[in-house]
Amino acid sequence: MNTNNSTTENRTGREAPPRLEIYPSDLWRGFLRFWWLCLIFVLLGTGIMFYKSYIRFTPKYSASVTFTVQTAENGVDSSGITSYSFYYNRSTASQLSATFPYILQSNILQDIIMTDLELQYMPAALTASTVSGTNLFTMTATGSDPQLTYDVLISAMENYPYVAEYVIGNTELTILSEPSVPTVPENRLAWRRSTAKGAAAGLCAGFALIVLYALLRKTVRTKRDIREKLNQHCLGVLPGVTFKKHRMEIDRSVLLTNPMIGNGFLEALRDLRISVLNLMGDGKKVLLVTSAAPGEGKTTLTVNLAAAIASSGKNVLLVDADLRNPSISELIGGEKTGPSEKERPSVSVRRVDSLGLSLLTFNISSSKFWKMMQADFWDGLFRDLREEYDFILVDTPPCALISDPAVIAESADAAILAIRQDTVRISRIQYALDLLQSANANIIGCVLNGASSGVSGYGYNYGYGHYGYGKEKYGYGSDSRRVAK
Repeated sequence: MNTNNSTTENRTGREAPPRLEIYPSDLWRGFLRFWWLCLIFVLLGTGIMFYKSYIRFTPKYSASVTFTVQTAENGVDSSGITSYSFYYNRSTASQLSATFPYILQSNILQDIIMTDLELQYMPAALTASTVSGTNLFTMTATGSDPQLTYDVLISAMENYPYVAEYVIGNTELTILSEPSVPTVPENRLAWRRSTAKGAAAGLCAGFALIVLYALLRKTVRTKRDIREKLNQHCLGVLPGVTFKKHRMEIDRSVLLTNPMIGNGFLEALRDLRISVLNLMGDGKKVLLVTSAAPGEGKTTLTVNLAAAIASSGKNVLLVDADLRNPSISELIGGEKTGPSEKERPSVSVRRVDSLGLSLLTFNISSSKFWKMMQADFWDGLFRDLREEYDFILVDTPPCALISDPAVIAESADAAILAIRQDTVRISRIQYALDLLQSANANIIGCVLNGASSGVSGYGYNYGYGHYGYGKEKYGYGSDSRRVAK
């Protein structure tokens, strides 16, 4: 059974379309992770454009001539001799406008020009423009050598009538502006601007990579992510704890007994305690705490939640059920404990006075381990413990790695999942939830753990410790040694 206060479906029953969200913190993380690649993009773009604009720069010279074109009309005089008269009208202008560019680009004219100049290649490109409705044309030759460019233009002008004769008959060119050998290239060496554009293009490519990285980061960042992407209730948000640097050795444990812990963390822990107790209800005593992956702070969460419930007057038992890697004793290792309440061949229960609760640990050999990984073992253990304690919190291994939590969850009354902010992919967290649900676990919600603020955070700020010089931050993970009181 799941306790959910939101779904990903709208009132019509249709699944809500996914939203593309980009958090500023993800952009910052992407920059920190890929800044060197962005730098490579910038240098690569700058280098390519510098090579093209400076090293491979080729000047282009243009020579132009403006003229009119007229066609000839055949006639016979009184003596029987054929004569030609050149004329112009609108239909002739339209015909010339359509045919003139094609004649210039034809292989026939270009072969004639190369033969005329005794060249094996065409050293310049020919283009033409016209004034609409007239027979006024401008022919332009463009090439890298100014003299050859001029020579090509003169040859094209001289040989054009011979080629045009096959298409539109006899033609006559009347030059209006004489061409000259170009002295200044029409393109300029602007390598600075080109390299700046290359650098900007590389910077845009790097930013696009960072944006793509931010879009593909499918992790839990906020309470809303828990509700909408995991379809689970968010029991609370515990902030990451930071300590200021100190010249002397100070207590840096993330335990609620540490006076250096800020009030914001303690308030968040009290709110979490209220939520858990309300959802557990009467008659439910055994609460399993797990996570999807290591390093999400489930052990520190379990210890603090147990101590917070014990501070409300409850008789609380804390169970270290991470049989493969027990860590609670190591976490509270420096604290004073009372005498053992029970000693069994495989179970040891002792009083932890500073936290106001009891701690149950296991002393097992490999031969007994698989026997304990049976539901009957945990059913019998919890049946006895329910009679002695008001509340039992069970710290288990990450459920997406091994099946131990699923086995224990069958005997527990409820389960919660610790999720470290922006750490584990949502698909892996959902896989962990599915495993618990397949074991008929009563998942009452999730806890967003280690929430941060500022440039790389999402709006959960709870201050710092006291008496400091500078700042030193300690993550709220499974390896933490401190808790707040």
